[in-house]
Amino acid sequence: MREALQQYVKRVQELAEHVRGNEQATKQSLVGPLLTLLGYDLTDPRECVPEYRVDFGANRSVKPIDWAFFQATRPIFFVEAKEVGKRLGSYDEQLADYFAKAPEARLGILTNGVQWRFFTDVVNPNIMDKEPFVKWDVLTDEQPPFDFLTLIQKAQYNKQLIRTFAERKRAQNLLVSELNRLLEPASEFVKLAIANIETRRISDKVVDDWKPVLSNAINEWARQRTLTAVLENPARSDNQAAAEGSESNRIETTQEELAAYEIVRRHLGPSRPVAYEDTVSYFKIHLAERYTWVMCRLYLGRKRPTVWVPLPLDQVQPMTPDFVTNSPQAGWTCITLAATSEIERLGDVLRAAWDSQRAIRSKGDENDETEAAEGQNQPEPGTGASESQGLEIK
Repeated sequence: MREALQQYVKRVQELAEHVRGNEQATKQSLVGPLLTLLGYDLTDPRECVPEYRVDFGANRSVKPIDWAFFQATRPIFFVEAKEVGKRLGSYDEQLADYFAKAPEARLGILTNGVQWRFFTDVVNPNIMDKEPFVKWDVLTDEQPPFDFLTLIQKAQYNKQLIRTFAERKRAQNLLVSELNRLLEPASEFVKLAIANIETRRISDKVVDDWKPVLSNAINEWARQRTLTAVLENPARSDNQAAAEGSESNRIETTQEELAAYEIVRRHLGPSRPVAYEDTVSYFKIHLAERYTWVMCRLYLGRKRPTVWVPLPLDQVQPMTPDFVTNSPQAGWTCITLAATSEIERLGDVLRAAWDSQRAIRSKGDENDETEAAEGQNQPEPGTGASESQGLEIK
């Protein structure tokens, strides 16, 4: 799919100017091809209905939406298309009306063939968010949003996974905004920094004028410090960068992992919030407050998937009588599955693991065995002492 998306980007680069100002040409030449690339058949009325209209009542006249896409006779997402060159707002009332009318549809797409906006309902159920959770400018962004576009392929489409993706994106965006606010230079710091530079009386207006200048100066100072370190020890920097790049490139969050995460999240419910982090060795699910508060690790993509939970073996065994279990390291139990789908049967264990971590953290014990197990010296599955000696317990 990556190669196909790169070809699509080239298509937009070549054709965008030729269809500028023409909505029908934009749909035919730029919008439709991406939807086709994602696996949807625009010529099958059972799957795709152009100019889709619903009844909003006698007192309201709402224009049809450009496309409605269906799965098992129910709409799953809507697309509203404008011509190339048409400025897209951050919100579209027409798209929001159709979104609210179809509870099964959890995705709204607004595009002019070059810019794409993807909406869902993270803030309020069945009400389209005011801001898109993914934006893609085909002509200016360095890379397409591969991870997200993979999720909305026809063969992979799962509204719960899309919602999970959107929730994480929204949380990330909120955090970035908050960090920008927190890291803005405080007035007292600005006054101290410019005391020997500014010749005017240091008023509030002068301080405000200096704030963006100081922010840029701090960034430049950090860049120069980094550059100096690289020039002083180039061999070490190159090796470190190569090692980090190699590890990053090896991490790829799979559909199997995201589906498993959704199962875990459903078992835990809204009262036990979690998040995830993918690593080279395993997929980690942790309490939402902190990434070191780990409640389970998933080792998938193998013939016999395993789930590790930070609970003693004697506590887990009564809850998993039909599974092979063993203790690969102190404080952890490994549950061997026949298939990833068997995570559906581990609800009691997952809730117990979450509750255990919550209880430990509530006591303020930051040095417990669970957090230590996230260190660099943890054994890989299949190499721990208990497994190497064949100590599997049923």
